[in-house]
Amino acid sequence: MYVTQPTQSVQLFKPVETVAIITDSIAQVPPELANRLKIRVMPCSMTFEENVYEDLADVDLNDLYQRMRFEKDLRLVTSAPSVGKFYETFKECWDSGAESLLYVGLSSRLSSTFSCAQQAARMLCEELGPRPIFLYDSRMATAAQGFLVIEAVHLAQNGSPPQEIIERLNKERRRTGFVAGLETLEYLARGGRIGKAAYMLGNAIQILPVLSLDDKGEVVPVSRKRGYNQMMEEIIRYTKAKVGKYHHLSLAVMHANARKTAEKLQEMAISEFQPDEIYITDFTPTMVAHTGPGLIGLAYHWS
Repeated sequence: MYVTQPTQSVQLFKPVETVAIITDSIAQVPPELANRLKIRVMPCSMTFEENVYEDLADVDLNDLYQRMRFEKDLRLVTSAPSVGKFYETFKECWDSGAESLLYVGLSSRLSSTFSCAQQAARMLCEELGPRPIFLYDSRMATAAQGFLVIEAVHLAQNGSPPQEIIERLNKERRRTGFVAGLETLEYLARGGRIGKAAYMLGNAIQILPVLSLDDKGEVVPVSRKRGYNQMMEEIIRYTKAKVGKYHHLSLAVMHANARKTAEKLQEMAISEFQPDEIYITDFTPTMVAHTGPGLIGLAYHWS
């Protein structure tokens, strides 16, 4: 069997002892943390001029990002992890002793990644017989998705079976999200991923779009600001409006070839929120292919 995002607990089989947690590279789980928590991360990839850049590879992309800023006709092609790669990873989990699998995936509205995982689950069940494979559409992306992945690991370590983990993730998703500002919407427009944000397209000098995801996992506009200072103030304002009276707050500052700006946003976030944890993470090549360089954002998870 494989199960896609149950909305309530359904007892399909006896509680399991070992749950393998899998996600994709868009979740931006820091590699050292993924290794420590034994999270299997499926890498997406970008192809440019016959070169393939895998998300988890250590490659200097500064020259490419500069070209993206000034050469508007670059052809960048992104790829989800293949069905075969998902199949291999799922099977490796079984061979390693996992008793169930839980894939916490990128919003299915943004990529074919979730569909590839579904196909792989079907293939494995057809070959090996029914297996407790659970596929959870996070309706998230970026480090916000990563926060849900980390929550799933902690729940699994405490003995929760997949059904209970999914029920908890449905609740935690209401306290998780992100907001980001872009230099341009051109790259999102190319991939058809801007949805309701389309009206914000334009060439006004220094007018920077600020975006987030809605409950369906689709890109939506938040506002437009003039210059990075106003954009970062809007990011802080939006996040402050979303987090409640928290006892614990995790933040992730995200950027695409904008490290100095990310460090400034980190300082602003620490001053405003005094979070329990905060770190800076780079957008992966696949993500930059859709957003363009210069993105700056903040992901949050509160309780």
